[in-house]
Amino acid sequence: MTSVIRSELLRSVSGFSVLAIFLVAVLLPVYVLCSDGSHFDLAGLEPAAATLQVLQPLAWTALSAAFVGAYTVTREYYYGSMDRTLVAVGFRRAFAGKLVAGALVAVGTSLVICVLWTAAAAILLTREGQSFVLGDDAWGMCGGALVGAVLGALLGGAIGWITRNYYVTAVILLAYPLAVEFALLRTAPEVARYSPGMVLAAIGAPAYQGRLLDLLPALGVALVWTGGLVGIAWARGRRAVA
Repeated sequence: MTSVIRSELLRSVSGFSVLAIFLVAVLLPVYVLCSDGSHFDLAGLEPAAATLQVLQPLAWTALSAAFVGAYTVTREYYYGSMDRTLVAVGFRRAFAGKLVAGALVAVGTSLVICVLWTAAAAILLTREGQSFVLGDDAWGMCGGALVGAVLGALLGGAIGWITRNYYVTAVILLAYPLAVEFALLRTAPEVARYSPGMVLAAIGAPAYQGRLLDLLPALGVALVWTGGLVGIAWARGRRAVA
């Protein structure tokens, strides 16, 4: 199993694919930052609150992590090499190895984005005459974002195994949150807060703008979504190779 995970990690960070993964990973937090002007409204905020407000879009790296986690699976189906992998290592090892490797790559990518985003936030706050202060809420948000990234990667990997198609997976994990979940968050938050993407984001940004779930309910719903999809992916994969 260790060799399978190592192999998947090397595939994920080799060549230009790592650049594509990083660009996708930064897409959603940038979208959140730019689509909601409230993050730039820092007037009257205490330094810790202002810092948290600028860092909050990092919670949405969990959604990007879902695509990163799926990439280890969908790439092989895209290039037609999955059958060779399944013959070489077996479905059980391939399934688990790709999920674990996807989660590790997603966490690593999220950590890099957190460091870069934090540095940019410090510069922005200084320009706005604010102090950069990492309070307990900001540290909690960063920790929650990493937990969300792990669950997001597992959820995305499961969807990759279910769809077995790069483009369909991209639509589900990227286009759907951008086009549907964000729209519902503004118009019907009581529905959106239970969607997969929004519960993952809520782990890092609980009760965001009064629209997302609190931490523990969000974590519980995210575990249900992730566990259910992983179970469906396992069952579908086993039937396919039986």
